[in-house]
Amino acid sequence: MNPASKLQYGDRFGDEVKKIARSALSVASVSSEAEVASARYARWFSGETGEPEPMATSAKKFRLITANMAVADVIAATKENLSVLGDDASELFASKLPTGHRMRKAIRSSILPNVPYLGTCKFGEVVTGRGQDDLAVTQMFIANFEGDLDTTAGGVNLYKTRSRDFDQMFFGLHLILDRNGNFLSFNHELGDNGVAFKTKDITTALYNIASASTGLSMEALQARAAASKKAMK
Repeated sequence: MNPASKLQYGDRFGDEVKKIARSALSVASVSSEAEVASARYARWFSGETGEPEPMATSAKKFRLITANMAVADVIAATKENLSVLGDDASELFASKLPTGHRMRKAIRSSILPNVPYLGTCKFGEVVTGRGQDDLAVTQMFIANFEGDLDTTAGGVNLYKTRSRDFDQMFFGLHLILDRNGNFLSFNHELGDNGVAFKTKDITTALYNIASASTGLSMEALQARAAASKKAMK
């Protein structure tokens, strides 16, 4: 079967992500994080602020992928669509972060080997340290699949997909880069072997990104959100 035959972004991809968003909202409504989240964050899921989650927004801008496209064209279209997705994710998260955050927009999409319609897009990064010849950074990503991350091979076979179906997840990586921004290694001393966070829940992603970009702990951010929610009652 032509791998592009399952790639109807406008129909299949958009519908799948809407289901994910509804599922995430259901989970968030009973989670402890939802209890302490400010009303501004909580309403993000339901669209009461007029800002739907990234994929719902991005799907309207995606380049159509059809069954008769060559693999090279599928790859090009997917990278373009992932860049759109990353750009929208960056704008959404930046609009929710506390004033003075240090996350800068950084868009770069990539495709999974042998799966031309799945990939990731880096949408932001925070410089957390500077050495004489290198930089410590935390980079944030969005993916159009669900899977696990394995940093033990130094970037080779990093992604372990759970299926070849469309999905959505957010994750962050602690990296060491050279002064030109080229990858040197994962910072295995931080996070879970270099993985800052990995989640399908957009609120969880927001708290992790806010913590990385402000230096505030998750507990401090949750306390601020709880105080804000209490003040709004």
